[in-house]
Amino acid sequence: MIRQCRGILLFEVLDIRNSLTIFWTILISCMALSFGIQFTTGGNLTVSSSAAVYIFSAIAGFMTVKETYPFSIKRGATRKNYYVATSLFLLMLAMFMAAAHTLLIMVIEGMGSMMVNGNFKIYYMAKFLGHENLYLVNFFIDGALSFFLLSGFFLLGSLFYRFGLLGGYAAIGLGAVLLFIPAVRNEFIKTGFEFLGDQALQHFGYLIGIGAVFLAIGWFVLIKAAAKTVSTR
Repeated sequence: MIRQCRGILLFEVLDIRNSLTIFWTILISCMALSFGIQFTTGGNLTVSSSAAVYIFSAIAGFMTVKETYPFSIKRGATRKNYYVATSLFLLMLAMFMAAAHTLLIMVIEGMGSMMVNGNFKIYYMAKFLGHENLYLVNFFIDGALSFFLLSGFFLLGSLFYRFGLLGGYAAIGLGAVLLFIPAVRNEFIKTGFEFLGDQALQHFGYLIGIGAVFLAIGWFVLIKAAAKTVSTR
């Protein structure tokens, strides 16, 4: 089991390596270009890279099933081992995204502090919440959000893979319908504001638990899924 899980994990890492390289190359290049323009022209400029990290996490989670599940099963992997390896992969990817983004923030803020003319700042959640130990807090927040998005969209991707467009869009439609219910919508808005309150870190911690629940549901979706998607059978 351990050997097979290690093989699946290695395959998933190699599969996403190019995407990660392209993403971080583009993001770092954009930040460097912004800093270069600000350094030569002066003035004040505030940038943010958090949204890009979260969007990439969502896309990566959604594509994981389609890109790795068929190959793993066809190569003889059991669904249980695939699930274990993929869960670990998503957790590791979330931690990597959080660590890389926090390091990028540290570098940008260090470069910004050396500017004589103008002001170059980067916006991120930990700074907005006003906590001490900004970088450690940002690593936690980015890790929690990335894991939540990775696991949530992994579940959505599993639904699309197992049940096709009908099942995937039905899940999206159900979520949209729930938001039209006043009680659900009000609770959703209330919860959103709590992520900006005094107990924000606690609520970000809850996202890790919710992400684990998404992964558990994903297991039941994939437990009998074939090695081919509905559209290719």
